[in-house]
Amino acid sequence: RQFAFVASPEKALLDLVHLTPGADSPDYLRELRLQNADAMNPRMLQELAERSGRPKLVRAARIAGRLLSSEEGESL
Repeated sequence: RQFAFVASPEKALLDLVHLTPGADSPDYLRELRLQNADAMNPRMLQELAERSGRPKLVRAARIAGRLLSSEEGESL
């Protein structure tokens, strides 16, 4: 039997931002053109970023949250 952990959309985005240089810029986050943005919880994204203690992740969560709010219902 095998098990696998699957990250939430919020955690997956923060992992990508953490591993990619410059990924906390508005242009980078906009270019991701995230699909199913309605599945992303901006509050959870911000909470995970703050718990990480990483300024880069906090910045990215703030920017992504604004993008998600401003383009609700559309692909980013």
